[in-house]
Amino acid sequence: MIKFTFFESLSPQVISTLIVVAFLAIVFIIIGLKVKKLDPHKTPKGFVFFCIVLVETFNNMVKSYVQEKPYRFFAPYLFTIITFLAFANTISLFGLVAPLSNLGVALSFSVMTFFIIKIAEFKYLGVIKKVDGLLGPVKPMAILMLPINLVGEISTPFSMGLRLFVNLMGGAVIATMVYAALHWTLGIIAGVFLHVVFDIFFGLIQAFVFFMLTTVNISMASDA
Repeated sequence: MIKFTFFESLSPQVISTLIVVAFLAIVFIIIGLKVKKLDPHKTPKGFVFFCIVLVETFNNMVKSYVQEKPYRFFAPYLFTIITFLAFANTISLFGLVAPLSNLGVALSFSVMTFFIIKIAEFKYLGVIKKVDGLLGPVKPMAILMLPINLVGEISTPFSMGLRLFVNLMGGAVIATMVYAALHWTLGIIAGVFLHVVFDIFFGLIQAFVFFMLTTVNISMASDA
């Protein structure tokens, strides 16, 4: 019998995603209000000073890859991506399920990145130059190069999302295997080490890799 339902329970990964989004939204609003109240003649202190240095470091790094106009347009998205992924990939330290361990959540980043790259291409390269690039430099070979280039256009962002999913799932599988193979006491000791490696080190590395791949693709897409 077919059963129709309007609402289904959310998966643990989606719940973790909503928690991270809500937490970051609150933190960003609080920091924004504090920065707005700063005296321009005084040096900021404490957490606000740390946030300003962090944003300035991020801006300088992105500027080295992306030109000034695209930088101003895409920098907020890039900063949001790396901040979210840094928290999402390490949230299992607090007993929550990593959002990117769900293929649907991971691929949603691929979809967003795909549209962001297309926006950069059509905004800064233009339709004619983009189509000309898809046809290739040798126009008699255009009928062969067009489908190949179209596959490359789609596969690049989706491979980035799959990279996030596979790395997080791989870490979870390895950790589970170690727990099962070792004695209970040794499993706890090894578990501490594995959480440090997979939840912190590898999680932050994957966030940075996705951010850099997105930045480089936007830079290439907007380089007129």
